[in-house]
Amino acid sequence: MEWKNTSNQFGAMTRLFHWSMATAFIVCCLLAYYIIWFILPYGGKKDPMFMPLINLHWVLGIFVGVLVLPRLIWRIRNPQPPGIHITHLRLEHWMVHAAHWALYALMIIMPITGYIGTGRDTDFYLFTVPNFRDTAFFTWLCSVFGFTWQTFEPPVDVIHHFLGKTLVPLIVVLHIAAAFFHHYVNRDAVLSRMLGKPTPAAEGSSQH
Repeated sequence: MEWKNTSNQFGAMTRLFHWSMATAFIVCCLLAYYIIWFILPYGGKKDPMFMPLINLHWVLGIFVGVLVLPRLIWRIRNPQPPGIHITHLRLEHWMVHAAHWALYALMIIMPITGYIGTGRDTDFYLFTVPNFRDTAFFTWLCSVFGFTWQTFEPPVDVIHHFLGKTLVPLIVVLHIAAAFFHHYVNRDAVLSRMLGKPTPAAEGSSQH
């Protein structure tokens, strides 16, 4: 098994980063929507499922946030196989890359705003991640900028919830739709390569 990217294939590490983070990010979003649509309107925060589900949402968010930096480093050190995302139209080429990097930005912004806007510890069951309000860094922010939790948390929540309700579902759906478009309409190797299926070595160079 090849861990690094090759001239015509994504390596195992790239695929592991992609699918583990994609699964965590999507499930994290679905949990948030389930809580908003089916828990809060009925039982509210007193519902016995609220804390286990919101804690799992936090766990997955931290998981994505912790992995995004090593994933970016791995991407820089392992360039994409030739031919991936190469299109004949400049606008389409720009849109593909813009959506791709927007997804990376959201995988950074959403975990950060989620964590710093949460006033309760995240339970990983084997260990606990202290909430941001109880950290020395937040104490320092308060001493330097005069923050209180009551003034700091609401605007952070606004950013987190706004992005979660608008850009996150849009970018995720576009990313999934693009993968299926490549696979079923263009019939190229973009999705196959991320699934680890063998592809002809010449295919990558043929798209230049």
